[in-house]
Amino acid sequence: MLDELIVIRQATKDDFSHLSDLMNALGYETTIEDMQKRLENILYHSDYKTFIASIGKQIVGMAGVTQNYSYEKNGKYVRVIALVTNSSFRQKGIAKRLMQVVEDWAKEVGASTVLVNCGNREERKLAHDFYRNIGYKIKS
Repeated sequence: MLDELIVIRQATKDDFSHLSDLMNALGYETTIEDMQKRLENILYHSDYKTFIASIGKQIVGMAGVTQNYSYEKNGKYVRVIALVTNSSFRQKGIAKRLMQVVEDWAKEVGASTVLVNCGNREERKLAHDFYRNIGYKIKS
């Protein structure tokens, strides 16, 4: 079963070229050099985590998240800034596994809520359906 082959780990500085490909697949034009610069900041900031999904040696997905404090209520929340799966590996449980790891990290850091950034555009409809199917409420 494919689910048993999926390994989730934290990103390292050596993952920038793979993350660049994934960000491009998500619709954000990103060069390898730009992703390398971004990772240099993100990887060393304790409020950010970048989780990588791989099957064998192939990186097939990522989730980029941050923890924050809320203005509107007490406590922390975790925000999913980027979640993407390689187009050849979609609908195989990879994004769901990544979200499980995100939710586990949210509990670990004491966050009471997980929020997701997901554009309110037609091309994001499948993403909205995915989040709804795993229990998230869609709000603007």
